[in-house]
Amino acid sequence: MKNLIFIRHGKATHEPMPDIDRYLTEKGIRRTRKHANLLKTHNIYPDLIITSPAQRAYQTAEIVADIYKYPLDKILINKKFYFEPKEFVYNEILSFPNKKNTIFIVGHNPIWTEMADAFSNQGIMHLRTSGIIGIAFDTDDWTDIEIAVKKDLILIN
Repeated sequence: MKNLIFIRHGKATHEPMPDIDRYLTEKGIRRTRKHANLLKTHNIYPDLIITSPAQRAYQTAEIVADIYKYPLDKILINKKFYFEPKEFVYNEILSFPNKKNTIFIVGHNPIWTEMADAFSNQGIMHLRTSGIIGIAFDTDDWTDIEIAVKKDLILIN
């Protein structure tokens, strides 16, 4: 079984600065903590956390890691999770290491909503900031997730 948990970054500042440097607001920090704690109550634990290089996404990953006591130095940064086309993100997911069964990925809309909607049985219209959706795939190989039977695990939105 492979579990993919999409986490959208928390609410970020709109101060004038390069987009990649935008950081979480206090509200974004609070909501991310709340949602990560809710996720943890469902006994879904990461084997791996991967994040976009954007500051707000990395901060979100740090908060999630803190809640789970996941080592910060084990968080991977993937540049393709920062506003690359959906196909790039999809190909990254297919290349995840098979020894990792539950992977949390932190990124951005509109791609995160589009990806989650494509995989989810219930569909999702909009993944809000700090939103989380998890999908389970009945397979042992990430390359088979498209054809695997899917089950919605959780939606915190």
